[in-house]
Amino acid sequence: MKTVRKKKSRGDQQRERREALINAGLRIVNKHGYVNASVSRVTEAAGLAQGTLYSYFDSHQAYLEELLNVEGARFFLQINKHTVISENFFDTERSAFLAFSRYIKRHPYFLRVLTDAESAAPTSYAQHMDRVEARYLKALQYAAGEGQIRLRDREAFRDIGEVLGGAYGHLGLGAQGRPFAGEATSGLFPDWVADTYIGFIKRGFEESIDVRIPTSVPEPVQSAGSTREALLEAAARVVWNVGFAGATIKAIVEEADLAVGTFYSHFESQQEIFDELLNHVRAKMLDHVRKFVTGNTRFIDREYAGFVGFFDYLRHQPWYIRIESAAAVYATETYRRHFFDLADNYVRTMRHAQAKGELARFDDRELPVLAYVMMAARHYFAARHLPPTASNRSLPAHVYESYRSFLGKGLEAR
Repeated sequence: MKTVRKKKSRGDQQRERREALINAGLRIVNKHGYVNASVSRVTEAAGLAQGTLYSYFDSHQAYLEELLNVEGARFFLQINKHTVISENFFDTERSAFLAFSRYIKRHPYFLRVLTDAESAAPTSYAQHMDRVEARYLKALQYAAGEGQIRLRDREAFRDIGEVLGGAYGHLGLGAQGRPFAGEATSGLFPDWVADTYIGFIKRGFEESIDVRIPTSVPEPVQSAGSTREALLEAAARVVWNVGFAGATIKAIVEEADLAVGTFYSHFESQQEIFDELLNHVRAKMLDHVRKFVTGNTRFIDREYAGFVGFFDYLRHQPWYIRIESAAAVYATETYRRHFFDLADNYVRTMRHAQAKGELARFDDRELPVLAYVMMAARHYFAARHLPPTASNRSLPAHVYESYRSFLGKGLEAR
């Protein structure tokens, strides 16, 4: 007897087409980034007519925002499913960390979707990070009530949630680019990485911070000495105001008050200035941070002083963090080198500290884990508290205290 295939309903067909568009976009972002996820490219990859996308999404931007919304929901579903809930916060967190490790190994595109979304799909990115913070806020408040971690107020728990949520992403990006030593049997990380992460968030560096912060530091110099520097400074301001997508050559030269021909005397293309911009602002940032670090000899004091100096720099030149985020989309190789250069600088500094007898309880292989956590703290505090729309460019005082406490003593109640 011949089997009669049931005709799909209109609703089923619509759901399938919408899902095909989303999955096509995720594949394209993984391979080419958000900037190349054009309507024509997405619909061609989904095997649909170009106009189909607008039958399901109000705009191209609305479609891009939906990529992380959909993938983020899948992510949370799987993390919830594979996290073993324990009465102890740190045991639960270790299980969630390894569940994240397994998810990223099976869905390696997720981290690029998340990283690129910070700049290319900021609404969905903010919503995703809100969910991460809300999960941590609930878990940390419960753990504090059970006496497992030191009691703090709601703001401090949100601060800690930002560090821990951001650390997952930075550790994942680090491991994708440079796998950690040891066998990772079922996930992206070997088990010892989870042990290092949990050990650090429990106890920090087990040191009291006795930092020297200079009472007066000159503002970062914003005036440019050469025409090339003037163009880079102008590009930084334009990106801050309108993002990389709006940073056309015309907009940059107008901001610099120069002729278009002058631009081509120094840069061959818009992409060349994009590729150089992150390195330019980072060099200025590091120069400013050194003024805060000078005079501190222990690693933990230098790290906290550098943290203060970093946010002092952003107070004067807030475009740094937007440039860093957008570079992941528009200057991917520059961003990758920048990411690992920062990690390598941290590791070198920590090795020097170990040679002086500091950081005794950490092995050399563990140092990159610590580096990614500290890098994440700076990035996510800046992204969450100092977005382009912020009128106040100063980091809230409670964030400094939360990070200082976390860095020195970790979270565990003692």
